[in-house]
Amino acid sequence: MFNLKYLMVLPKNRIVMIIAILFATIYVSKSVFCEEKKSIIFIDDIPLIDTMSVEPELSFSFDSPSGRIMILIGTSHDNEDLIKQFYRQVMPTLGWELVGDQYQKGEEKFQIISSQKQDGLIWRLTISPLNAE
Repeated sequence: MFNLKYLMVLPKNRIVMIIAILFATIYVSKSVFCEEKKSIIFIDDIPLIDTMSVEPELSFSFDSPSGRIMILIGTSHDNEDLIKQFYRQVMPTLGWELVGDQYQKGEEKFQIISSQKQDGLIWRLTISPLNAE
């Protein structure tokens, strides 16, 4: 254990230097060893992994008589497992429950479906009424 009486015999400039080194050590160790949480981006209540790019010309949302319908089309260079893991972690924190291959909350369902295209996967993220096909 360090005794503060040893600091009292040091010159002031040494004390200032020691304090500066301690603060720098704490700051660097925090930034190196602590993973900071990134905020999640939402488009029309649909969370997006930060590596996904949305194709706005193919995406849309509207209100139907049975409820809202939102469809985002996106691409990502991440593999399918990483994308699905992101949604397995995020959706329950937003109140969605995984039921089969879709998430449900209230009278809505969220689905994430991938399709193969020539240069990778394309993703369709959908929120729609639970009773809609």
